[in-house]
Amino acid sequence: MKIIDKFLTENDYTRPPGRKIAEKRAVILHWVGVPRQKAPAVWDYFEHGCAGKIYASAHYCIDLDGTVYRFIPDDSVAYHCGSSQIDPQSGKIYTDWARAIFGKYAKEPKRNSPNNAAIGIEMCVLDAEGNFAAETLQAAVELTAYLCKTYQIPIERVGTHNMVVGWKDCPRLWTRYPDKFEDFKKEVIGLLNG
Repeated sequence: MKIIDKFLTENDYTRPPGRKIAEKRAVILHWVGVPRQKAPAVWDYFEHGCAGKIYASAHYCIDLDGTVYRFIPDDSVAYHCGSSQIDPQSGKIYTDWARAIFGKYAKEPKRNSPNNAAIGIEMCVLDAEGNFAAETLQAAVELTAYLCKTYQIPIERVGTHNMVVGWKDCPRLWTRYPDKFEDFKKEVIGLLNG
């Protein structure tokens, strides 16, 4: 797995200056949402499109060819899974899963957020259904296994954006077909055990 460091400029909207992750409790996976958009364009969106407008970023982005870009150092906060909207099932800001995994980071959303305890991975997609290129998926397996091993994150704490907030269709393929996400986790487990 090749990782290219292409760090975002520190700013309040995508890479908050001096904000460090308090704990690494989970790895959260996302989809880019724009078919065939490449990782450098995602970096450009975070760097220029979000500036002064919206809070959005991720630690990593995996391109269609499997190249992994690191946008934010692992020890710094990225804005990828926070919310202020109510989860439709739990009736709270975060899902039951998120509140169990993140504890205090998901109980007082105005004061804290899962962003303070999670590493976020964006994945580029082939189409509007959210299908991944084989290279993207393989790199996601390798990167997730690497992060789990490095930071001692158990597989039960590998989740999707949808698993954190409930209302977000992200990543779409795994939200609609959760068995495919289970298959992904089995591959991560295989790499961790292999």
